[in-house]
Amino acid sequence: MPVSSTQRTLLWILLAFATAAAALAWAVSRAGYWLEAPAMPPVRADAIVVLGGNDGDRALRALRLYREGYAPKIVLTGLERGSASPPANLTWRAQYLVARGVPRAAVRFEIYSENSYEEAANVLELMRKERWRTVIAVSDPPHMRRLAWTWHRVFKESGLSYALVASEAPWWSPGSWWRDERTGAFVITEYIKIAYYVAKR
Repeated sequence: MPVSSTQRTLLWILLAFATAAAALAWAVSRAGYWLEAPAMPPVRADAIVVLGGNDGDRALRALRLYREGYAPKIVLTGLERGSASPPANLTWRAQYLVARGVPRAAVRFEIYSENSYEEAANVLELMRKERWRTVIAVSDPPHMRRLAWTWHRVFKESGLSYALVASEAPWWSPGSWWRDERTGAFVITEYIKIAYYVAKR
């Protein structure tokens, strides 16, 4: 029985929908990998910047980088507890680092930032003030894409450099992010934040 033109059109529409659905499913499955892709290897730097808002994975990675000799100073952004200016009241991250051998004099603070864009801008100003040329910025893997966009925009034409290094977060599972509540929340939130940053900036 010959296929009518209407049936052929319907078949093409169904094929197009199936192809689009497969492409969308593939893109969704790769969403975590896309977010972490801009992460860089560590480089020799003047300071390691631990970006705020985490439960310790970033501080742990910074400690390892410090012990491996990548930089002589660690900068903590944002106060995690209380409102007094450090170092009179150290944050829990500073206490963690000092307890593990980092000299208190090697720990610096950037307490004015309230979001990732301000962190990049304030770190740039700190670098100019201290005459640093390069820093390592440590954050979690799913933050790398947004940080890459933000830091590139802030540092463009500054003549200063940075390396965005991902923490070794045991909870992060980019290949199956939709199966874990915490990883899934991070991925969805990051895509929303990226859209917001692009639209706002």
